[in-house]
Amino acid sequence: MSLLVFIIVFVIVAIACAVQSAVGFGANLVAMPLVVQIEPDLVPGAILFAGLFMNVLILRRDRQDIDIGSVRSALYGRVLGTAIGVGVLSVLSADALQLVVALGVLLMVAIAGWAGAPKRSMATMLTAGTVSGFTASTAGIGGPPVALLFQDAKGSEVRASMSAFFIVGTLITLIGLALGGRFGATEFGYGAALIPAAVTGFLLSGPLLPIVDRGFTRPAILLLSTAAAIVLLVRVAVG
Repeated sequence: MSLLVFIIVFVIVAIACAVQSAVGFGANLVAMPLVVQIEPDLVPGAILFAGLFMNVLILRRDRQDIDIGSVRSALYGRVLGTAIGVGVLSVLSADALQLVVALGVLLMVAIAGWAGAPKRSMATMLTAGTVSGFTASTAGIGGPPVALLFQDAKGSEVRASMSAFFIVGTLITLIGLALGGRFGATEFGYGAALIPAAVTGFLLSGPLLPIVDRGFTRPAILLLSTAAAIVLLVRVAVG
């Protein structure tokens, strides 16, 4: 990888991590589609590894507002949904699954935007986590199903809870990638080199926090979730 390419990727990852550090999710949505066009070897392992450190920093900053019960229930569902997704992958094509996921996310956004977020309970978070595991394993987008249930929470609660959810989820994914031969020494090295970009993005989010927390958490979640679905639709159309 040339120095110029690394600088471009560094800037992309920093901007992506600034978005997630301010809103609570969205880094992969911003970074993955761009980085894969520039340096495919960095996706997904290296980007996920660098983002892991950003999530640790977010959790440390906003840890006092974490909803531990909701995160725990969502993680149980994440495991179940991942297993279901892996099974479905062996039956349906990737494009068909991405189309289903994209339309499903748009439907969830429409319902959440119209009726508001369902009350967070063990049942709803377990369901959201299951959907997240399914969408993450089949289409690479796992944030929206869980984030939509936090749309009426204050910004720090969204960020702390989602970062905890992503830390465990990312570790599970990286282990799976390693076992599958897609996260080795090379990907680890690139990911380690991009940790400063993730940290930079986290630091850049500071001035954004008062803006997001001034009533823009819900619009940001709805907007990023919609964007995630659109990215999938474009991917299917182009691919």
